[in-house]
Amino acid sequence: HKNVKAFMTHGGLLSTQEALAHKVPMVGFPLFGDQYTNIQSFANKKIAVALDLGTLSTDKIVDALNAVLKDPTY
Repeated sequence: HKNVKAFMTHGGLLSTQEALAHKVPMVGFPLFGDQYTNIQSFANKKIAVALDLGTLSTDKIVDALNAVLKDPTY
């Protein structure tokens, strides 16, 4: 949808492809498998911010969302 400004995702292939196709930056919290590689690859390209579920906090989520919403490089 045109009003989507950011996408929070586990980093699965299909959902990340959809975000890429619509140029929506992501906040990723991978759970298993290829999700870690997918999210890290996008984070390296400044398409996403990668979060670690083991150290996740409200502040980290807010910081990640602010990064992708306010930094025009995303």
